[in-house]
Amino acid sequence: MRDAFHAELDALVDTLLSMGDTVIEMLDRSLTSLSRHDLELADRTIRTDNVVDTSYEDVQHSVIRIMALQAPVASDLRLISAMTHVNIHLERMGDYAATIAKMGKLSAGYRDEPELTDQLHEMGRIARRVARQALTSFAHRDVAAAWQLSAVDAQVNQLNIGMFHRLVRLAAEDESRLEWATHMILVARQIERWSDHAVDIGESTIFVVTGQTVELSSNAPDARPAPAAS
Repeated sequence: MRDAFHAELDALVDTLLSMGDTVIEMLDRSLTSLSRHDLELADRTIRTDNVVDTSYEDVQHSVIRIMALQAPVASDLRLISAMTHVNIHLERMGDYAATIAKMGKLSAGYRDEPELTDQLHEMGRIARRVARQALTSFAHRDVAAAWQLSAVDAQVNQLNIGMFHRLVRLAAEDESRLEWATHMILVARQIERWSDHAVDIGESTIFVVTGQTVELSSNAPDARPAPAAS
């Protein structure tokens, strides 16, 4: 009976990891559609968010059923709680990627600034690295990898600040670029929030292993994990 229970938990973790792969691909596609003015790719990315939403609902229903039918012990309860939070973060990440695709559609008729567009892709590349590391840390209960996430995410935050200032200057110098610059500010903000949610997945890893609730974004990058809870 317990073997079947843990097999069900493992299957839910696999579902979450698959969702993670999907939202990572969504972010990549949304930025590609933005730079290439590819409206069809943008639409496909937006539709993929429906797949993520369906997976989110399936996981939530499975968690409720497990809680109703099983008697999880402390460590299992931590995992179930963490899965609920990871599920929420992944659903939000899908929403952010879809919003970027929508911004790409709105910006398709405007002239790009190649250097700024390249910076958005660099933000996306680092954000996807954060997400991959976060998902790997959750899959393998790797607390050390989770604690490293905020240092990587800090690069996304710095690029976001730099993008904001450059886009504001661009809009001030050329009023005709105001609408495009506003859209790109929103895109950069979506990437930054996407990455923040990936960091939050690392917080769930730490909770599963140690039982402690932490805020990685407010901890120093060289902080060390506490001893695991029994």
